[in-house]
Amino acid sequence: MVQAGGMTMRMAIALSAMLLAAPALAQGAGKPIIDMHMHAWSLKEFGGESVPLCVGARGVEMHGIDPAKPFDFTAQATCKVMLASPSTDAAVLADTISEMRRLNVVSGVIAGDRDIVAAWMKAQPGMFVPASNFFVDENLPSAARLAELESRVKSGETRLFAELTPQYRGLAPDHPSLMPFYALAERHDVPVGIHMGYGAPGGPYWAYPKYRASLGNPLLLEELLVRHPRMRIYVMHAGMPMTNEMIALMNAHPQVYVDISADNVGVPRAEFHHHLRRLVEAGYGKRVMFGSDQMVWPKSIPIAIEAITEADYLTDQQKRDILYNNAARFLRLDKDTIDRHHRASN
Repeated sequence: MVQAGGMTMRMAIALSAMLLAAPALAQGAGKPIIDMHMHAWSLKEFGGESVPLCVGARGVEMHGIDPAKPFDFTAQATCKVMLASPSTDAAVLADTISEMRRLNVVSGVIAGDRDIVAAWMKAQPGMFVPASNFFVDENLPSAARLAELESRVKSGETRLFAELTPQYRGLAPDHPSLMPFYALAERHDVPVGIHMGYGAPGGPYWAYPKYRASLGNPLLLEELLVRHPRMRIYVMHAGMPMTNEMIALMNAHPQVYVDISADNVGVPRAEFHHHLRRLVEAGYGKRVMFGSDQMVWPKSIPIAIEAITEADYLTDQQKRDILYNNAARFLRLDKDTIDRHHRASN
């Protein structure tokens, strides 16, 4: 997602709140949604109070910068609509739960700080599914980290490994240091969600010095998939904008699913629909899952849902598959859980 830090950008916040809240209400009652990509983070991760977000789905001009000048994140783009985060961590949680209930998001996979994830789980039992990342800092994951994650899996504290972010650390997804962790996921049948595709605009020059766009190529997953053929894996952000490569990977490796998170909020709508339509028209509509990539902006959730409900090239069945059915199948939810989700959304 695109963030912006300038105070001048906040003038559009009040307007954006009105524009963004209503569209997804058309989703209606009785239609549950699973969000495969959420975060439980503190505002401290973003520098403090009321962090603004550029809603690229409402229009953004990526006009670039003059490299002779000091790098300024906000100077590289002009955003038409900004969205403000709540001002406290407690409000982020409360507003997230409120939006999920309003929009029938019955389950959300959350990753983040261990204590914050635990607090969210406690605040709303049954609504969230806990996930863990291999990485806890910029160092390569260690044997101690492997043992810790295995303990979490066995206790039920961790049910997915996500969001894995080797791309942000300048690593290919099949880096040798990660192989024991993938083996662990395969051994314990833990689904894996891995970031591939877009990162923060201009990221190598301000926030993620090791990030490389080339490391988001979905085809870099091939050897890993062949080495661990029983591992359940989904490519977060569907590797956008490398959609041709994503389709090639899904064709060769039928166990691969994708989520379409962040792109449904941070990317101009025409561009997002271009990629999603390609995936569906290529025949992969049963392997596309909804995700919002909600971080500290609960009002981004309806924007993400609207990206699916407004798509006139999707049938009603395809929308239901993306919003719920595909994730239910990928997660191997039992009939009782599926029935409970449908009752909860009525």
